[in-house]
Amino acid sequence: MHDIRIDTTPLNPIYLEMGAAVQDAQRLELSISCIVTLLIELGGGTLSEREFNGYMENLGAQTLGRLIEEIKLKVGFTDEAVDTLRRALKARNFLVHRFYNDRSDLLFNQPGRERALGEIRQKRRQINDAKTMLDPVLNDLVRLKGIDVDQFRFHAMSRFEH
Repeated sequence: MHDIRIDTTPLNPIYLEMGAAVQDAQRLELSISCIVTLLIELGGGTLSEREFNGYMENLGAQTLGRLIEEIKLKVGFTDEAVDTLRRALKARNFLVHRFYNDRSDLLFNQPGRERALGEIRQKRRQINDAKTMLDPVLNDLVRLKGIDVDQFRFHAMSRFEH
């Protein structure tokens, strides 16, 4: 039997942007997990490294929607901030769960692929808007703990390189 080969080269920009969007969503999830864990620690005394890692692991296993609910309970966000988080959640869920099914018809020609790529980029911006909004909160909590922000960021981001 002959193998059917399909040239997916025209889809590479879609795959690259989608991969970057998923990584951005994971960074958002990690930021929320760190914020919630640091708030738990700051509210109840020092956690051992094992306890800290346990909270992070537990939170890391939760859905982004559940993490958003956790952070809303712990941080007094404005309605606008909550809306930013919800838009990020909707964008992430669309990209991960529905994009390829709902937009497959766009992938067959260049104008469609450009439109699809624009939509991925727009959803990615929504994810990054939430991450940008959370960065100052995370930085303040890290400083309150007396942790070097650059060292903390390096350690957190190194989780994505393995």
